[in-house]
Amino acid sequence: MLKMHQLLYISEQHQRKHLATLPDDFKSVLVKASYTKLFPYKADLLCFGVYNDEQTFTVDSNYFIGVDWIVPKKAAIYVEPKLNDGTEEVDFLGMLLNSLETPENLEHLKGLFHVDYDQPWITIPSQKDLLSPILIVQFLKLTQRIVRKGLKKSYYRVTENLNSRVKGKILVGQQVKENIVKNRLTKTICNYQEYGINTYENQFLKLVLEFVGSWLNSKRHFFDKPQHSQLLSLLQYCSPAFEQVDILANKHQKIHNSANPFYKEYIEALKIGGYILKRFSFNITKTSATQAETPPFWIDMSKLFELYVFQKLKKIFPIQGEVSYHDSFYGKETDILIRAAEYQCVVDCKYKPRYKDNTPSLEDKRQLAGYTRLESVYKELAIPPDKIIKGVLIYSHQKSPGKIHRNNLFETDMGEYVDFYKLGICLPVLN
Repeated sequence: MLKMHQLLYISEQHQRKHLATLPDDFKSVLVKASYTKLFPYKADLLCFGVYNDEQTFTVDSNYFIGVDWIVPKKAAIYVEPKLNDGTEEVDFLGMLLNSLETPENLEHLKGLFHVDYDQPWITIPSQKDLLSPILIVQFLKLTQRIVRKGLKKSYYRVTENLNSRVKGKILVGQQVKENIVKNRLTKTICNYQEYGINTYENQFLKLVLEFVGSWLNSKRHFFDKPQHSQLLSLLQYCSPAFEQVDILANKHQKIHNSANPFYKEYIEALKIGGYILKRFSFNITKTSATQAETPPFWIDMSKLFELYVFQKLKKIFPIQGEVSYHDSFYGKETDILIRAAEYQCVVDCKYKPRYKDNTPSLEDKRQLAGYTRLESVYKELAIPPDKIIKGVLIYSHQKSPGKIHRNNLFETDMGEYVDFYKLGICLPVLN
């Protein structure tokens, strides 16, 4: 297993740079000409690339953060969140918390991150653990939504040693062993069904909440104070709803969730909860460890940026249906559509800080142009074909005010293309 100080640390940014201080331990194992990893949900994009040209090493990173093996069990890479100038670190947890203030975003989390539990785990400093907080934020937000609706009730089986009565099915083997042999003749071990909230699904969620509480109490330094308080408030909001629910006795028990459109959050909450338990190897004492064993994982910062922008637009266009995320038109997906009267447009989100000083690339302009010329988009926005649909490219820009207003959407002309505009938005950073 790779020692912590031998991890190769780089920042996520869309450029290749030379590594002048590549450790000798890495040089000795990097014998191939190149080592690359593609993001599973975007197979045309690299998470990282390490290239060996006669002992001159270069590395290529993209808009993904995470940790992975370069050579399994011998050399690993850790990509941390940074802005392009390298002076500030993006507060990706703050972005996620803000994004999930819009409940609709809970339905758009697929593709945000990928975890590879089949690979050997990597040792990192616990303060560098990016996976745990993103899992916990998602789990708490999903559980909050479940609690607001009320815990799902269903039939579940109960085994109980009843006194002077029988209910359901008598478990003969246990009855003989526990009661007959011990001369407890008034006792009967029965298995029967009850209807309520003490189901395996809710017991599992309560178990995960115990792990989450332990992690939050031991990682106060990990968050800004407002973030930590916000997450503790979420935990305190959710926990009382489970007072009448037992904690799942068998941590490894497979939980089957029956599909229910009203309780659709259960499917994702149970999946994320399973990730959290695996993350801590089902051992609650590992939530306070100073070192973290983590599976290889990647988080898509460009996807997180889209969710963050969508939440901002939902605030200024709050009426249902005025703003929508990832509409599909004959195999093409727009990032965001705005349907509000006088503001109908296609919004494309680009997590590209370099656009603060440079005009958007021709490729990005053509992509936006393609969306705004689709006949189906004209129909969706109810715009006559003799009119031009406006296109807005929103990008990350730390010198901007950080807010989106109705009156600044069409403020900065992009040039070259008619009715194309760009707007920079400031992202939260760690102090």
